[in-house]
Amino acid sequence: MSLFDTVSLFHTDQYVSLEQHKEPAFSAPLRRVPLRGNACVPLWDPYGGEMYPVVRPGDRCARFSLLARTKTNTDRMGPSWVMSPVSGYVEELRTVSHPLLGRTFCAVIRPDSDVAPLSTTPHSLHAMTEEGVLRAIHQAGIIDEFDREPLAKKIAEAKAKGVREVAAIALDDSPYVSSALKTVSEFGMEVNDGLSVVLKALDGGSAKLAVYDCDEIEMNAERFNFGFVEVIEMRGGFPLISKFKREYYPKGDFLPVGVQALRSAAQALSSGEPQTESIVTVSGDCVGQPMNAVVINGTPLEDVLRVVGVTRPPRYVILGDTMTGKTTDDLQTPVVTGMRAITLMNRLEKPDKTECTRCGKCVAVCPMELPVYEALRHYERGETELAADFGAEQCSGCGACSAVCPAGWEVAHIMRHLKQDKKKRQQQEP
Repeated sequence: MSLFDTVSLFHTDQYVSLEQHKEPAFSAPLRRVPLRGNACVPLWDPYGGEMYPVVRPGDRCARFSLLARTKTNTDRMGPSWVMSPVSGYVEELRTVSHPLLGRTFCAVIRPDSDVAPLSTTPHSLHAMTEEGVLRAIHQAGIIDEFDREPLAKKIAEAKAKGVREVAAIALDDSPYVSSALKTVSEFGMEVNDGLSVVLKALDGGSAKLAVYDCDEIEMNAERFNFGFVEVIEMRGGFPLISKFKREYYPKGDFLPVGVQALRSAAQALSSGEPQTESIVTVSGDCVGQPMNAVVINGTPLEDVLRVVGVTRPPRYVILGDTMTGKTTDDLQTPVVTGMRAITLMNRLEKPDKTECTRCGKCVAVCPMELPVYEALRHYERGETELAADFGAEQCSGCGACSAVCPAGWEVAHIMRHLKQDKKKRQQQEP
């Protein structure tokens, strides 16, 4: 279920305004979260295939070694792989119910520093073909934190459509999240290199960097040293990505890529390393030391919370931000690549759920300009198939509609449910 902080929301045209709480986490030094116990690594294929473990309990595994793969290839790019984020020993293979991934098989690894990491091979970007670059990105297993899609899949689809414009997305417009801004501030040149990698896979083109311009924080001036990349500072409410699209790509002919995914793409070429960690904003009104932290894939939430300190028991542990994140009550839930934030909240002010007031605010703030009210009207009557026909498949899941609903409806959750139902029906049609 998505949760929303509506303390300071007000109705605007195409977005909602949010009070920002980024400064404490952004200004704190970037820290690495140590694994205190085992890593629980999801053996998950973002393409929807079935992963098959290549390790067994008791096996020794080096960092960057293969844990699982799909039996079939992903298009022309080969099978999907899962690489070990740590060196150690496989204690067990078990099924875990994950709020973001659903029920998925996991490898539980006991870290051991005596096991040397697997050596990796760097690539020469200039000497590689477009297909070779795309394959290297695919083998690195890069998940784009912008939309939690495989980066290689996004590039392949964009290339098939003839897209040659890439936008690096650092639009941290949610109240507590600053992981994209921190990535740009700390690793701007690697993000720049990642844009070169993606453009090579697309056979050339141009690039922009979209950065959220927030009065609360002072960005490192290095973000302007992006050479061929046009830097665009964006102001406004949530979701800011819709404003960026309208102003710079009204025809939608561009490829948006999160800055962490771009950094991982640069590392995949320069060092041959797969994506095994994420920069995660850990913040909220229950966090003693808000920060952006480097978290290894498979790290339990408990280890992360120990580093930042919890000042009072959180009522909501949210994987993601307060606008679109999902809650969990299991502190053994593993962090996964592509996760941008962990938000711990004691208080999330929302109106009590009442009957729909027919105010139309959900329609006014929808960045996709969907007739949300009509979908809700049919949903209330139990006419789910008809409700889904009112643009459910085009819903971006931004959560703006839920944020402004005075009746306390989880509108985005309903639209997501309608979208999933319609997709299943379409797949079942002959």
